[in-house]
Amino acid sequence: MRSLPPIVLFAALLLLCACISKPPEIPLTEVPAAPLLRALEQRRQAFAGLKAVAAVDAVRKGRKRSFDNVGIVLADQNRLRLEAYGPLGQSLLVLTWDGKEVLYRQGGQAHIMRPGAAGLEWILGANLDMQELCAALAGNIPEVPATAGIAASCGRGNVCVLTISQGEAVRRVQVLFRSSGAEPELTPLAQELFHNGKLVYRVRFEQRAAIAQYHLPQLVVLENPDKGFSLTVRYGEAEVNVPIEQELFTLSDEGRTEGAP
Repeated sequence: MRSLPPIVLFAALLLLCACISKPPEIPLTEVPAAPLLRALEQRRQAFAGLKAVAAVDAVRKGRKRSFDNVGIVLADQNRLRLEAYGPLGQSLLVLTWDGKEVLYRQGGQAHIMRPGAAGLEWILGANLDMQELCAALAGNIPEVPATAGIAASCGRGNVCVLTISQGEAVRRVQVLFRSSGAEPELTPLAQELFHNGKLVYRVRFEQRAAIAQYHLPQLVVLENPDKGFSLTVRYGEAEVNVPIEQELFTLSDEGRTEGAP
């Protein structure tokens, strides 16, 4: 059996090392958390509502559903309406949340369903709190409790990580933070929420655009790989901080159905 030339062995060794080597982690330095937390809260308060049209891909346990025309209405982080339309403008499904109750209706059906707190799990495949979803769709996080533990660290390129701990929940928020100038600038890039050490969901915010002096991510990707869940939202048209009609967050019919189908 002929031995390989030394140059071939050397090249193979380099290739093997390249395959198993891991990229070095970006070093982070602990910094005061108050400026980042204050800027994050200012951004949250700067958002009052959203009316948008988006394309949405929802994957649940390997099954993918795509909607090219979805109306999304947000009132702060307290109310939500999602309605998917077909190619002829017909309603395929509509989900509303008025801050208390989740209502759902499929296209072609007269009655509404009241799936309760587990509504998003059987619709999207993830047990996601409605307020969490509202915040993510706006490129924000929910309001941080005053009793939460806060830690922050920053690295190269003005990228910082804010760790928020409250009981068994830990939230890690990656932001781009610039403290120069009269007002600090903070742009959320991604976040992860854990409960009892297990991932609840992670979300990425990409392709930001300034709308009414608010930087709205044009691409929002929520996912939990362990549960086979992902939700990708690509905004097309969007209006920020416009008047929102409260009746958009209610559904009514003659027949009522409790629970999931």
